[in-house]
Amino acid sequence: MTTLLSATTAACLLMAALFLYLSSPHQRLFNRELPRRRLAFEGLVLALALLYLLSRSFAPAISVFILFSGLMLLWTLPPLLIAWLRHGAATRMEEGSQ
Repeated sequence: MTTLLSATTAACLLMAALFLYLSSPHQRLFNRELPRRRLAFEGLVLALALLYLLSRSFAPAISVFILFSGLMLLWTLPPLLIAWLRHGAATRMEEGSQ
């Protein structure tokens, strides 16, 4: 896999995971209402583009495995990051009020 193809694949994976996470009704990254259908559609298009890019270097079954493994890995990060950031903000508020 060339460097450009690797970078493009990584960018598609990150964006697809982010868009599909934001299309969830349970996302906690933003408090306002987001256009879920558009985000889900764009995430799906990016996932399909990623599948195409992966199939250029790997067998079809391996490409699907990499796609779903990468998405599952990246979907675990936003809830942990959000909880960590909110805990830090709550801790700073408690320290400031004392």
